[in-house]
Amino acid sequence: MKLTVPAFVAALVLVPLVFAAQEEDVVGRFAELAKAGDTAATVELWKKHPDATLGAIDEYLEGSLATIEQAAQEKQAVDSKQIEEMHATAVFGALAADQAFGTTIFADYASAFAGFDGGEQKAFRRGQGAHGEARKALKAKQFDEALKRATECRDLAQPLGDWWGTAMGLGAMGAACEGLGKQAEALNCHAQAAQIYHDLRLTGNEYQETVAVAKLCAELGRKPRAKVAATRALELAKQLGDADGAKVLEALVAKLGAK
Repeated sequence: MKLTVPAFVAALVLVPLVFAAQEEDVVGRFAELAKAGDTAATVELWKKHPDATLGAIDEYLEGSLATIEQAAQEKQAVDSKQIEEMHATAVFGALAADQAFGTTIFADYASAFAGFDGGEQKAFRRGQGAHGEARKALKAKQFDEALKRATECRDLAQPLGDWWGTAMGLGAMGAACEGLGKQAEALNCHAQAAQIYHDLRLTGNEYQETVAVAKLCAELGRKPRAKVAATRALELAKQLGDADGAKVLEALVAKLGAK
């Protein structure tokens, strides 16, 4: 039996979340710890700031790519030693992150990025561009175009080991499928994105994707999965301080728990 889902639950997926500024300079502190080779302290830093972990590591991954691109634009030689050091720092941080969270995704992402050749670097940027186009199409309610561009993003990111980009593509694919009335396909995309974001400790993104999973499962009559997803979304809402979202999700969990 399909359940009626409160309209606000659907709206939750589209609401951008605002986070409080980090009291600690995570990027700066990570730089100090990496230079010292202090794995234990880096593990503790990540445990303290899980949401900031990937961004701090990515400073040395996308940062290295930006350095390479700038050198090419200025027709200057790339400082290969600098790039190697940036990649080594990223992998160091990623290994510590996996130790902190009991995952393997951070080191896989960082090491894959560090091994990009020139063609793969360009494919990475094309994937980012495709995601940007997908977002524009979603905003304009051009769902066919959004699905095309989001799929392009996913298909470019996934072979690269770009887990972050893969999740971004999947999330946009899910939103586009929802707009096209393809609920089952949307559920599949959002569920995969939620799992990747969870592993990457991108809590805000996981929250939005999990809300989408709960909503779609309820609409499709998949009550057990809807209840599990709604309960997880409620935990995340409380963790993120989304009081309004928590109220709606509490009502949904109660409704799903009713016989």
